[in-house]
Amino acid sequence: MSTIVQVFIYSSHLTSGFFMTHKFMKNYYYLFWSDAIQRFIKHKSKENGWEKKNLILISWVFTLGVLSTMLWLKYFHVFQSEFGVFGIFTTFGKKIPTLLEMGLVFLLIYIINYFLIFWRNRYLLLIEKYPLGRFNYSVVVGMVLLAYFLLTIFLYGYLTHQM
Repeated sequence: MSTIVQVFIYSSHLTSGFFMTHKFMKNYYYLFWSDAIQRFIKHKSKENGWEKKNLILISWVFTLGVLSTMLWLKYFHVFQSEFGVFGIFTTFGKKIPTLLEMGLVFLLIYIINYFLIFWRNRYLLLIEKYPLGRFNYSVVVGMVLLAYFLLTIFLYGYLTHQM
């Protein structure tokens, strides 16, 4: 066997292993949500509408991460569009398509999170399956995504000479 074929076979075994399975990623996603929900209930259990507040806050943080990634794709010319991300917005001005784009990305993330976590009270199953641990996943992931967003904004502004 040639060396290239051996490397390809070895790398395909690594990527099909434990760390690249969908179950592994889904478990961390649900673990994050379970931690966030339990910590929110622990601190603000008597408030009405805590589900919506939690969902909006976390969806907004995920939206900042997605928008940061889209900005890097734009910078490296991987994805270019005159009318926003999905090519459905017209240019009414310079800021309106950007705001509509951000709103649409947030809406998509909000809907996905709602159906995966809160639809039919699925969060109750998550709370049972993933008990509250000592490590604060929700704050760490939130801070990492916020730092990623801020770093992206500053670096993008510096690299494109817009700062």
